[in-house]
Amino acid sequence: MTSSDVIAAESSRSCGECTACCEGWLEDVSLDMKPGKSCAHLKNSACSIYEARPENPCRRFTCAWLHQPEQYPEDLRPDRSGAIVMWDRYWQDWQVLRAVPTGEKIPPETFERLRDCAKSQGLPLLFVERTLKDEGYAGDQLFAMGSPAFAEAVRDGFQDDDLFGMASPHW
Repeated sequence: MTSSDVIAAESSRSCGECTACCEGWLEDVSLDMKPGKSCAHLKNSACSIYEARPENPCRRFTCAWLHQPEQYPEDLRPDRSGAIVMWDRYWQDWQVLRAVPTGEKIPPETFERLRDCAKSQGLPLLFVERTLKDEGYAGDQLFAMGSPAFAEAVRDGFQDDDLFGMASPHW
């Protein structure tokens, strides 16, 4: 079975040729997947263990493009837009929209559209930027944008080991 056979229960969309979530842009220890290193089960642009794929992270993953077609048009599919978007994420008590680049950074035009999507849904936006080194990715920095109340919560909630850095105090 290929990724094009994956169909979201809430929509008529399928992944099609997109395998961005398996290509190593997301991180999962159990699959030994991380930025710069694809899932070991990704073979010839398809999951080689699709029928037996694990519940977590594979079966539970919720790509916003796949599950919310009314919010994310065709050109925001992760392999086309340069960003994987997850809508069912939380930071502390806040539901957030989280965006991960399929590379070092989310392309500027995609970022602006995602910012507008988050704002229209009343959700803060968390996004990642990566540092590229000769030997691969050297680390992620997570940024947050949202309402003034969210910005205040992020400032109050910072710990020394948090990955958060404020990209902007508010929209």
